[in-house]
Amino acid sequence: MLSLRQIRRRIKSVENTKKVTHAMEMVSSSKLKRFQKMLGHSSQYVGELKRILSHVAEGLSGADHPILKKTAETKKILAVLIASDTGLCGSYNTNLFEKARKFVGEKKDLASVSFLAIGKHGERIANFLKQPVLKKYEVPRPQFIQDLTHDASAFVQNAFVQNEADEVYFIYTKAESLGSLYPVADRFLPLTEERKTPAVAAKHHEKNPVKYILEPNLKEILETLIPEFINAQIAAYFLNAMVSEQASRMMAMKQATENAKEVIDALTLQRNKARQAQITKEIIEVVSGSRALKGQE
Repeated sequence: MLSLRQIRRRIKSVENTKKVTHAMEMVSSSKLKRFQKMLGHSSQYVGELKRILSHVAEGLSGADHPILKKTAETKKILAVLIASDTGLCGSYNTNLFEKARKFVGEKKDLASVSFLAIGKHGERIANFLKQPVLKKYEVPRPQFIQDLTHDASAFVQNAFVQNEADEVYFIYTKAESLGSLYPVADRFLPLTEERKTPAVAAKHHEKNPVKYILEPNLKEILETLIPEFINAQIAAYFLNAMVSEQASRMMAMKQATENAKEVIDALTLQRNKARQAQITKEIIEVVSGSRALKGQE
């Protein structure tokens, strides 16, 4: 059984841990709000770009733009895996690992899979799955997300256009809500009809569809519109992952803080019992000593 001094030391140690986990919870909560706001703006922008692209690029093929081309057979797949640099975020990276493992298992007999890893855990996952990592990045700070987006976008487009990848997938955690965070493997390239959202696809059934006048010409518009859409969509993938990471970390630290409180309560009860036993023992010793003195008299 622990002594009173040992119990007090443990209580102090757990209290210090609780302060750390609570501080991390607050930091994650602050970051989460910032990323949620950025994701909201990004989603609206991507939605508008999809709507415009679906109108102007309907019926086009790889002959009109290289990003639209489809190969007869998929032999090489590039998977962009977005994980975290650090831990303490619950099952966030574990779920991504399971999704990546399942993805590689489904594709390995059909095509070779290589990775572009975002985050140190992303690289570890790819290495554990024994798949080549063509390029790796650390998870950026908010002010550097745009830089990472442009770098990753350029790498992905170049790999696809140069036939180094027949298909490009993004494996990341989608943030539907704080209670709905789940890993997905989203096929990104080539851009096809399947990428249209239900709202965009519904335009085919409109009685009075919008007709655009394209100036100067369709080719020049696509040269600007498609890269812009790719950048915006990749940024949305990154922001989804960052919202999910911070939400997972906030919930994990909240749970850790609550667990620390429970441990402190249990140790406090144990300390009080130990103090009570010690006081009772001292009283008994005093009474026994007093009786012994009276007996001697």
